[in-house]
Amino acid sequence: MNRIETITIKGESWQLLPERAVFWKSKEMLILCDLHLGKAGHFRKSGIPAPGRINTKNLDRLTYLIDQLIPKTVLILGDLFHSSANREWFEFEEWLQKYNETDFILVTGNHDQLHHSFYETANFKLCDSLKSGPFLFIHDADAAKNQNGVLVPVGGHIHPAVKLKGKGRQTLRFPAYIISDKRILIPAFGEFTGLHTVQLNETDKAYAVVNEDVIPINP
Repeated sequence: MNRIETITIKGESWQLLPERAVFWKSKEMLILCDLHLGKAGHFRKSGIPAPGRINTKNLDRLTYLIDQLIPKTVLILGDLFHSSANREWFEFEEWLQKYNETDFILVTGNHDQLHHSFYETANFKLCDSLKSGPFLFIHDADAAKNQNGVLVPVGGHIHPAVKLKGKGRQTLRFPAYIISDKRILIPAFGEFTGLHTVQLNETDKAYAVVNEDVIPINP
C-alpha cells in the first residue's frame, strides 16, 4: 500500500498523497496544482519532441483519486492548461463529463490564458484566490506570504522539489511538499513539468514523493 502522510496545520488535518495532491477530508476537497495539460501537444506543434501519453497519464491519476476519495470539490491551484486550446483540451472536456456532480474550481495561474468561455463550457468556477478556513489558496504562495498574518498561503507554481543523497556521491531530486506556518507549497501534479529545488529554512517541513510513497525529510 502506498504511504500517505497525514499532517496537522493550523488545526486542520491534511493527507499528503503520493499522487502529488492533498486531500482535506473535513472539507471533502481534493487540492492539486500545475497539471499543465496540453503541454506535450504544444511542444509537438512547435516541432519539439514530447511524450505522447502525458495527458492520458495525468487524467488517469486524477481519475483514480476522485474515484477513491469521492471529493465534493476539486480545487486546482493554477496552470491547469499550458497553452492555447488544442486537442488535449477537448479530451479534458470529455473527461470532465464523468464528474458532473463534482465542483471544479480553478485558481488561475500564469499559464491559464484560455478565453473564459472555455472554462465556462467545462463548468469551472474561476477565481484569482480562494479563502477557506485558515488558508489562502493562490497559484504562487511565495508571492502572497507576509500579506496576511492570519491566513497561510497555499500554492505551487515553482514545482517544488528537494535533493536527497543516493548511493555514493550522487544526489537525486524528488517532488516535495513544503509545509510551514508561513506558506505551503504543493508539488506539481503534471508529469511533464520539471522541478525546482527549494532551499529549506528552519521552519519548513519537507515531505518528498519517492516512487509511490510520501516520506518526511526533516521530521
